[in-house]
Amino acid sequence: MRRSIARAAIALALIAASAAGAAPAVDRYDATYVAEGSSLRYFYTPDTTDQRVAANTQDGLVENDKYGRFVPSIAESWSSNPDYTEWTFKLRKGLPWVDSRGQKTKYEITADDYVEGFRYVADPKNGIKNLSKDIRKLIAGLNNYYLDLVDIDAGKKTDITRAKALEAFDASVGVKAPDKYTVVFKLTKPTPFFLSFLVMELFLPVEKEFLASVGPDFGVAKEKILYSGAYYIADWQRDKQIVLKANPFYWDAKAIKVKTVSLQKVVSADVQIQMFQRGELSSATLAADQVKALANTKWADYIYPAEPSSVTYWFVQNFTSPNPEFKAFVNNLNFRKALYYGIDRAKLNELDDPYRPANILRNTVVPEQVVVDEKGRDYTEYPGVKEIRAAGNYYDKQKAREYFAKAVAELTDGKGTIKGVAAGKVDMKPIAEFQVDGKLPLQLLYVSLPDAVETKRALLLKAMLEDVFGKENIEVKLGQAIDDIFAEVVEPRRFDMLNDNFRFGFGDPSAQLGRLVTNGAINDGQYSDPEYDKLVEEAAAKNVLSERYKTFARAEALFLDRCYVLPWKTGGAAYTISKMVPYTYPRGGFGITRFKYKGMVVEKDPVTAKRYEEIKTQFFKELQAITSK
Repeated sequence: MRRSIARAAIALALIAASAAGAAPAVDRYDATYVAEGSSLRYFYTPDTTDQRVAANTQDGLVENDKYGRFVPSIAESWSSNPDYTEWTFKLRKGLPWVDSRGQKTKYEITADDYVEGFRYVADPKNGIKNLSKDIRKLIAGLNNYYLDLVDIDAGKKTDITRAKALEAFDASVGVKAPDKYTVVFKLTKPTPFFLSFLVMELFLPVEKEFLASVGPDFGVAKEKILYSGAYYIADWQRDKQIVLKANPFYWDAKAIKVKTVSLQKVVSADVQIQMFQRGELSSATLAADQVKALANTKWADYIYPAEPSSVTYWFVQNFTSPNPEFKAFVNNLNFRKALYYGIDRAKLNELDDPYRPANILRNTVVPEQVVVDEKGRDYTEYPGVKEIRAAGNYYDKQKAREYFAKAVAELTDGKGTIKGVAAGKVDMKPIAEFQVDGKLPLQLLYVSLPDAVETKRALLLKAMLEDVFGKENIEVKLGQAIDDIFAEVVEPRRFDMLNDNFRFGFGDPSAQLGRLVTNGAINDGQYSDPEYDKLVEEAAAKNVLSERYKTFARAEALFLDRCYVLPWKTGGAAYTISKMVPYTYPRGGFGITRFKYKGMVVEKDPVTAKRYEEIKTQFFKELQAITSK
């Protein structure tokens, strides 16, 4: 009872803080987008524009609330069996699909629509490229079903027709609708974090009869889809504008404060700021140079840091490099530790945030405030990871030099000749081609993308490493990809080091740590560590989240201590100027419901930086009260 009263008091404090200095609320939100969406087929969302539209026009079984918790959406309740291999969801009754005029259709949203959605996703002919192998192997029968269709389409399987293979879905794939308002998922292994998968676009519904009526035209126009979410698409003009209107028949209509959302395509960041200043936009993001330009104007009082994303940037080292000098060094732990302490992460971050570069540091692979256990404890608060997260900038020139000296002593003959390395040509064309002589200075090829910020970062990193270790010990060569770092550089192994990042997939440390094992999907360095692999396997076998996370934290601590990748920055490193009241809309580190406008409050005037800090402080007090109950 006392705890409930305390939480209520904090909630009132938050409301008071939000109201302090608040302008009148408005029911319209105007924003911009840069990349045109691929289509309105909401099961495949390769860019942010697609994700934003899908999240606001379609509802999954569950969603995130503003604290990031999983709460009911179309499903009003759910349960699982004791070992988390079967999950059952009970749907709300009487919810209509609406059309692109916001009119109620003859179709009701039912359990069959979620089964049909997955049937669509599971057919390789539909090209849903984000249906990962991990998900195919998680849903019972799905991987075999999918691969059978792939083989049939490739002419490799001729003992069954495609039509017969499609008929096998209901019997063989673990997505069922035992009655009109019940959806059941059968899994291949215990998955206590399964809810975190359900905020992905892959688990959205589609109405079977409507889908059959539009056929291959599904998603080619706003009239060629139906809407189950908080908004419908009232206008869609390619390369110009997307307008969303509130769905009057939405199950949670009272939570929709903004009735009209207008998204305009604006590529220029400077134009975006000018539009905000003229009152044509509700929010805008700012890069470092734009923040500097507005520093001495009236707008400076309204600029505040954007929330960091769950994306982690890290430096990848190529353990199988065709450069024999680097290959010898990178497989030495002392050298990797020298790099770890020799890179001034805060200095690199000044290119993104010149005012508070330490605020966008990230030392861990698994991001903070994304994964919580059954008691609400953040994964990054577990021993091993907690200390690494709290350490801040690891840059230490003296330590870096000491580790480098140890590596040199172990890898050279004492006179600068690298043991086992012969002189020759290193062919990494078209990225680079150079001669090595098997002697110090060690030659290291750092590859980046050609945009202005990454080019500056590459030059800064080169100067930094050559200053720390001395040009007589290391020579950093710079190479550039054209536009696809994976296809041009990672896959053909044309690098020694590069800057990379990966989106966090679902609510468990295995979303990253499980893909960083030997031969893992994002092990771009191609290192191998059986001890780390074993710890990840041990953690993945535990069903109680707190026990699971304790072991994952041990695995991550070992992984980072051995410096297989070098985390250094959060994603989302930008500034914001906005009339949108922060922390009033869904929050989450993965999936698409974090893009929802549901609950969002927009005011007539911009939110000041001072008010933002007050709201943020109160919000995290409330969040702490919730997670510690």
